[in-house]
Amino acid sequence: MGILLEKINESLKSGKGIADNFKNNSLFFYEKYQKSDNEVQSTRVQDIQIGRFYFFHYMDDSNWIKYSPVFTIGQKKFENLTILFSINLNMIPIQVRASFFDQFMTEKDFINDRSLPVEMTTTYNELFRYGFEYSIMEYNVNQISLVHRISMPLVPKFLYSGHPINKYDPNKLYEIWKVKSKTKYDRDKEMSQALIKDFYNISDDINENYVVLKKHIQRLQNSFEKYGR
Repeated sequence: MGILLEKINESLKSGKGIADNFKNNSLFFYEKYQKSDNEVQSTRVQDIQIGRFYFFHYMDDSNWIKYSPVFTIGQKKFENLTILFSINLNMIPIQVRASFFDQFMTEKDFINDRSLPVEMTTTYNELFRYGFEYSIMEYNVNQISLVHRISMPLVPKFLYSGHPINKYDPNKLYEIWKVKSKTKYDRDKEMSQALIKDFYNISDDINENYVVLKKHIQRLQNSFEKYGR
């Protein structure tokens, strides 16, 4: 057990269990998003760093994306777009979130409130091992309406939280995981050959090159057409 799990287990002792802590933590951060302080700081989009935890208010039709607790892992720029690759924690069960990030964090990360060293391919491969590589999502910075940076000391609480409007349903997440697992290797093959600019190039020819990723690309394009231009 690493330092993150130790801190999470300690915080769980103060509540009546995971569900109680999740509810209380979600309300705690919801109140923080209404203001800015050193713990949960309102940040300019252009100041977002790779290797940090944030909460994005994002222009999208899906509440799971509209209210996104994320960990940023990479960035790509093309034409006039900047795309942030981030792990959307809404897509991962809370116990898995804790065990996944526990392996990367040290006591000094909490003490110094520093970003984590992260490399996108390595992070993808590790999530692939867990079966949650699909939690990596593309965020067009032009669609981020508000962003809060989460200080490292609050990460144990943040991982056990969400937005109050989004109901946490571990059974639904498990069902999504089961469905995604069936096409895991086909999706990985398409991702290895994909170019991010293809995802935003609205063309029937481009879409025909993808089978497993087709719905994902269509969702990105619909969101971009509605909110990103």
